[in-house]
Amino acid sequence: MRPIQGPKLRSFRGGDLEAGSVEALERTGQADRIRLENADLTGMDLSGGRLTECLLRSVALVDTDFSAASVLESSWERVNAPHLKAPRSTWRDVSVEGSRFGVAELYDAGISGLVLRGCKLDLVNLRNAVLADVLFEHCTIAELDISGARATRVKFSDCTVGTLEARDARLKDVDLRGAALSRIVGLAGLKGAVISEEQLVELAPSLADHLGLVVSDASR
Repeated sequence: MRPIQGPKLRSFRGGDLEAGSVEALERTGQADRIRLENADLTGMDLSGGRLTECLLRSVALVDTDFSAASVLESSWERVNAPHLKAPRSTWRDVSVEGSRFGVAELYDAGISGLVLRGCKLDLVNLRNAVLADVLFEHCTIAELDISGARATRVKFSDCTVGTLEARDARLKDVDLRGAALSRIVGLAGLKGAVISEEQLVELAPSLADHLGLVVSDASR
């Protein structure tokens, strides 16, 4: 078996960032090389907007609309987003740390170079998204839906995933060995993923059900 390739990631180097203005961001929908700290972006419409080389720290994103927006070479820290609306959005070279997400709508998104570290997420909808070079580290995810997604070089490290839905997913170099998986829907979609021997044993009942096998201890 060929060695699995891990995510190719670039770290965010903010340097000297100017203090940003919530009012200016709301007015223009764009920001370059700013930092926003202890800010409230509740209900803000940033659809189609762009954040480039920005630091968001301790920011509230309650029903903030990032539909078709671009988040590029940026860092989010201790962000609280009960409902993140970001379908068809673009993420490139972004790190998200110590943050809390309720529902994260990222379907049809394009994600290249993303680190989620120490985050808690209830529902992550990545249906039909295209992902490359993504790292989930020390994260707790109640439900992760990658149905129809294309994922390359994605790794989980010390994560817990309640339900993983993978119907019609296309995976390459997706490393699930660092994820505690409680339930999987759409086992066929895991083709191309890497799991541990322990995970294989844990998945045996689901695999038997998927293949229509009858498991019996007694022979007749």
